[in-house]
Amino acid sequence: MSEDSASNVGRDSASAGRSIERASQSVASRFTRIMNATLSPWGALTDPAIVGVVTAPLIIALVITARVEAPPTVFRAIAALAALPVAIALVATIALRGKRAELVAWLARQPFPIENMNAVLNGIGESLEVVFDDASPTSQELNRAIDGVSAESFVTRSPADEKGEPGVFEIRIGVVDSTRNPSASNHRRFVRVRDLVERAFGPMAVKYPIREIRIK
Repeated sequence: MSEDSASNVGRDSASAGRSIERASQSVASRFTRIMNATLSPWGALTDPAIVGVVTAPLIIALVITARVEAPPTVFRAIAALAALPVAIALVATIALRGKRAELVAWLARQPFPIENMNAVLNGIGESLEVVFDDASPTSQELNRAIDGVSAESFVTRSPADEKGEPGVFEIRIGVVDSTRNPSASNHRRFVRVRDLVERAFGPMAVKYPIREIRIK
């Protein structure tokens, strides 16, 4: 390997290291169950409310079989079924513990910083602030790019508005929270943000460099 090639590899490695460090510092150092669950479609399996709803009828059936002195095989079968949702939740919780590293790697790959991702991980955040550098697109250009990802997301504030800041657009994420299955809606919000970044803002940043994206 030539000296120039080695130098380039060294610079690339240093740049990648800085990107990973910046990304790591932008999210919580330790993820809670909710934060890990948000990053996976299987996260709902760890939700205590869902586990309780599934388990409760089986516990009642277990009590009834004990009172009526049902055959031991029936009792053991129902007991095993009652324990299954809890076992699945524990296995899923353990399996999701590595999600922070995956998220940090994804953040580091993006061509611009993404701030306040913790909000999405905790099931909140209704909009994105996209801050462009010198040049910025029109609202129509940005909406066309966003429409390719989701019809529920769109520009709600632009620099052309009365209270708009120069180069700053506000984008509605457009995911409605679910009271019955919050883990599922949390995951949908994360997926929507991820898709907007990768499929709309990333390509647009080639023509209109983005300084940062802030989650509100």
